[in-house]
Amino acid sequence: MEVVRIIVNNYAAPIYCETNNVEVRTGNIYIIETVFGLDAGKLIKCPIQLKKLKKEETGKLIRIANQEDFKIIDKLKAEDEKALKIAREKVSKHKLNIKIFSAHNMFDEKRIIFYFTSEKRVDFRSYVRELAAIFRKRIELRQVSYRMETRLLGGIGICGKEFCCCQFLINFKNDISLQMAKEQNLSLSDTKIIGVCGKPMCCLAYEYETYSSILKDMPKENTKVKFNAKDIKEKYLNSIPLYGELTGTVKGVNVLKRTVYVLLETGYTVEINSDKLKS
Repeated sequence: MEVVRIIVNNYAAPIYCETNNVEVRTGNIYIIETVFGLDAGKLIKCPIQLKKLKKEETGKLIRIANQEDFKIIDKLKAEDEKALKIAREKVSKHKLNIKIFSAHNMFDEKRIIFYFTSEKRVDFRSYVRELAAIFRKRIELRQVSYRMETRLLGGIGICGKEFCCCQFLINFKNDISLQMAKEQNLSLSDTKIIGVCGKPMCCLAYEYETYSSILKDMPKENTKVKFNAKDIKEKYLNSIPLYGELTGTVKGVNVLKRTVYVLLETGYTVEINSDKLKS
């Protein structure tokens, strides 16, 4: 199936739309038909081939947005702000343990989607009924992850650039862990590797596969190894009396240089290329 990828309201799950003979161009705003009704979104990737999709992830392009459409979009954005304020007030009234941080009126104005985070399951049926009575539209509450909340709110990372999730990162990797930082010899300080969302930074996964594949061919710490003195780095030859076959214990690795630090039985620590070692 040839489809294009559309992002609506920066929501993490993209909608994959059939082109429906509509001219497509990355960055343009389109009116699309989804299973929930009409909406507007930005095209972020031109035709791609996909085999299986969930029904709620699919749609069709109706047309590229025109001037009248943009007027409606601007009006709905203003209504989103008002709806969000009311929804937050009603959360306090119903004493719900949820945080509503975004509202989205769909283009056909028949449905409002509220995005929220919560650490526990919440019964908000009476809350939804009151909102439906106020707005006289179909109300939908979507619980999202803390990573998703950060994407929707946006911001600047410690690198000085806009969050990756707000720029190009479409699908989150939910298995990001501190182990990724450890294998890349990064500081385990929270301020260094924990993002604004309170979770390990997505960028930890960018080079993790490369590090992991290299580490598979390198000895682990505390492994006993042997090597020939002639294979050792030249910088040690004039300062340490080394000759013949040497034995030691691996005390550290440098993945990028593909070298290991070996504590010799003589008490010296030397650096040597990992491919020169003998188990």
